[in-house]
Amino acid sequence: MIRNLVNMNIVSPRILVALLAVTLAACGGLDPEAVRPFSGLRGTIRYVGGSAGWPTDTIYDLRVVAFEQQPTEPNQVLLALAAQTAAYSPVMLPVNVDSTTYVLEVLGTPRTFQYVVVAMQSGPDFLKDWIMLDVFAPSGNPAQPGRVVVPSGGTVPIDFRVDFANLPPQPFP
Repeated sequence: MIRNLVNMNIVSPRILVALLAVTLAACGGLDPEAVRPFSGLRGTIRYVGGSAGWPTDTIYDLRVVAFEQQPTEPNQVLLALAAQTAAYSPVMLPVNVDSTTYVLEVLGTPRTFQYVVVAMQSGPDFLKDWIMLDVFAPSGNPAQPGRVVVPSGGTVPIDFRVDFANLPPQPFP
């Protein structure tokens, strides 16, 4: 049908190309972000004691979270999420397992994070019931979290080791 309209001089080929370009641009077809490479964190979380080492309490949520600034009060977690100064794994990670892999995509790269953790929600209060299970600390001292720079189109590998009997210092009481 389009060929007939062009042949009948109802629609010029230039107009057709312009309409096609506008259509592609409107639906993201020409958007370079539409095919952006992955940027973020990937790794494995290993649990000391395997699946038997898990607490018997109810677990409401489990995620890897990267904060641009370390929160010092529970309400700062929600503020960081709302302000998009924190990134977190998109789905709850499996519980009662020996180990699991995770992927955390980071948008707006390059970005720097000062506090990267495995966090578990242990009760129904989203604002207060979070426990940090492990902290990225290249020095080996979880009281000194490591800085992570996520480059555009780059993946930073970070593995965690969670020991429920020996948790890292918590950022807030």
